[in-house]
Amino acid sequence: MLRLLFALMSLLPRNPRRYVVRGLMHAVWGRLSHAKVYGVKDLPAGPCLFICNHLSNADGFTLYRALRPRRVVFLAGVKLHGTVMTRLAAETMDTIDITPNSPDIEALRRCVELLKGGQSVLIFPEGGRSRTGGMIQGKKGVGLIAKRAGVPIVPVALTGTEKLMPINDADMGGERLYHADVTVTFGPAFRMEDLEPEVAGASDTRQALVDAMMRRVAMLLPPRYQGVYAGGPEPVAPTAPSSAVPPSA
Repeated sequence: MLRLLFALMSLLPRNPRRYVVRGLMHAVWGRLSHAKVYGVKDLPAGPCLFICNHLSNADGFTLYRALRPRRVVFLAGVKLHGTVMTRLAAETMDTIDITPNSPDIEALRRCVELLKGGQSVLIFPEGGRSRTGGMIQGKKGVGLIAKRAGVPIVPVALTGTEKLMPINDADMGGERLYHADVTVTFGPAFRMEDLEPEVAGASDTRQALVDAMMRRVAMLLPPRYQGVYAGGPEPVAPTAPSSAVPPSA
């Protein structure tokens, strides 16, 4: 039934479609997502680079609701255009499309351009949704964006969205929403220069910077969500080329 509804909505012109789908999603999230948001009142007033752990395809809209009325552009994988439901859901937000697991220089350039132009951008640096709930090592692309943009970086921690919309690797377009307790926690903003003491002497400075950024997300999470960043400094074996831009899938 839900797929049929989205198929019918896809026939609408883009602007009315976006309005209708967004209204439907707000209604569903309001009924099923029992969300608590912390720290949003302490966010810097200007453009920020938000970095967040990634658990579910529900993450983007959950964060969109938590941040409103603030306008934020989301980095989103082109994979979301693969089904009608995920495409229409992603369309309700402002997004930059990227190609997963590739050096998508254009997406990186666009992020920097928006941040320097006064807009905020939100990235899931792990490059994909965690299948265990624990954090995955961040990709180097987020460090390049942060260094070039020179804006405050805000760590964001999500819990519970993996229960709100569990991952279905066999059928992403068939993922369903359930009642779930969700938390969104915004941590203190920092800048790249604040991380320099943590990465001094690292053999891979770029990856060490990203790991230092991600540890600020992990610090906001319960231990079971911290994954590779549990217990403090550790990761640094690079997981992607230095030019890779983190995807969302």
